[in-house]
Amino acid sequence: MAFQVGLLAICLLILYGLVVLAASLPPRLLDPAWQLRFTGALINNGFLALLGLALLHLAVFLDPANPHLVRRRDNFAALALAAVLGFLLLIPLQGYAVWRGISSANSQQNTQLREVTGRLSAVREAVKRASSTQDLQRRLEGLRVPPLGAAELAQPLPELRKSMLETLERTEIRAGDQLRGIQPAGLWPIIQGSIRVVLSALVLVVGFAAFSRRRNWSMTLLQSCLARFEQRRGAFGSRRRGLFKRHNHCKADAFLQSLCDEGTTTAGPSPSHRRN
Repeated sequence: MAFQVGLLAICLLILYGLVVLAASLPPRLLDPAWQLRFTGALINNGFLALLGLALLHLAVFLDPANPHLVRRRDNFAALALAAVLGFLLLIPLQGYAVWRGISSANSQQNTQLREVTGRLSAVREAVKRASSTQDLQRRLEGLRVPPLGAAELAQPLPELRKSMLETLERTEIRAGDQLRGIQPAGLWPIIQGSIRVVLSALVLVVGFAAFSRRRNWSMTLLQSCLARFEQRRGAFGSRRRGLFKRHNHCKADAFLQSLCDEGTTTAGPSPSHRRN
């Protein structure tokens, strides 16, 4: 049973590596879309690696005298330390990739809007300056605009000019609505996905820390962190209790001193002073 569990653990770990490798090809380190895809593959399939580590520990628990299983568990437990650091680094990488992606999309849409606006302005200027329908046709051909149809060429120039200017205005308004950047309705799902990835990364950090340790460590990374936290909390509590005791002791000394001063004042002068 221990051998089967150990083999299943290795299969899950290999499957995780293959899924992440497939998502990272071809590598484009500076592309925000690639960064988001790679980060998503690491985190969304992280349960495979975590389950594989857990099964390795279970295999050693079932057969603790097997040196191959023990060595395999120790090797992957040491690699899990790198996984903890990697998932921690994925959190700022995710935020940077989202920011780069949104900025790049807004920049591209602004560039497209300027190009569309400039092209529409050139067509509008050609429509205004045309002296006849044939002249307008030549100007549109020079701008690489689809030529006018026979029905349009049959219209009087003033009516054709008015119709085309209205069409150009509607087209410019529609382009401005479509290319004015990512709207809040489209931005919120991106933020939700980013928050989900960050929280999942934190959960995976805790999970891998529970199974990661160096070969000369007697505790896992998570146990070591919890032990340090308890030690620091105990030291902090001891300092607080010491400060509280010293504060109460000072208050008691001040109270006794005030009683002594009050007794000396109410008792009056000593007998020797009265005789004098």
